[in-house]
Amino acid sequence: MPHGFDKLLHHSPEPELPPSRRPSTQSRYHLHVRQQPIAARACGAGDRDRRPVDPPPIVQILLTDFDPNSQEDRDLLQDPRFTVGCLLFPVSSSSPWPNPDANPPRERERDRDRDRDDTDGVARTDDDLSTPLLSGKAFMSPFYVEADPDPNSAPVHPSANDRLASPNVFNAASRLHQPATFFIFADLSIRSAGLYRLQFRLMNWGSVEDTGQSMPILAEAWSDPFRVYPAKDFPGMQNSSILAEGLKELGFVELKTRGHGKGKGKKRK
Repeated sequence: MPHGFDKLLHHSPEPELPPSRRPSTQSRYHLHVRQQPIAARACGAGDRDRRPVDPPPIVQILLTDFDPNSQEDRDLLQDPRFTVGCLLFPVSSSSPWPNPDANPPRERERDRDRDRDDTDGVARTDDDLSTPLLSGKAFMSPFYVEADPDPNSAPVHPSANDRLASPNVFNAASRLHQPATFFIFADLSIRSAGLYRLQFRLMNWGSVEDTGQSMPILAEAWSDPFRVYPAKDFPGMQNSSILAEGLKELGFVELKTRGHGKGKGKKRK
């Protein structure tokens, strides 16, 4: 395991608030959650009782002012040194999930100034020996494809003229044969029932290798809240999305797809 990632994995299971760190404002990189988690069955401590979050979260990297005709931009999408780490945060009425846009501009600027002095990209906790609620592969390498397998749900790369706008779904014709890079979390399990959100953080080992400095967080994104159920209440697995089926056909063999009639509590074949 890379140095420092153990602290990111073994964070406190019930923090009052997630870290307030902001990604660098100079970064071209953005993360977009293409496939949101919906539900999961709480699992035990052993590997034999592992139950994956369903559907598996799929995160896509986007570039400001991406040009599909630029070899430099295509090379950026194919950089194998990218990695996305995943953190789990409980959601409760007393500790609502964070909204990065909720802070006033001056407060956001103070956060960014503070981040310049704290760029190691590691979530700090007081108890590094606590048992994590999240298990499985919480750090994923990039999976690059020459053409997005589901152009109907493909987002637009952000524009520098509208940095505050979130990526929106665009018409499929403009997304045909568009290259894309995904981070696919097909092996995440959660040990306790409850309501949660996932935080995804983009990092690149190249910044460490090229500069010798600490690794910054280039971008981050949050999942929607999702429910983890006790075994007796779990509603069953979802049918696989077009995106998931396409990514498996393109070579991401860790994805377990379920066609029509195999989801919603049906046993896998």
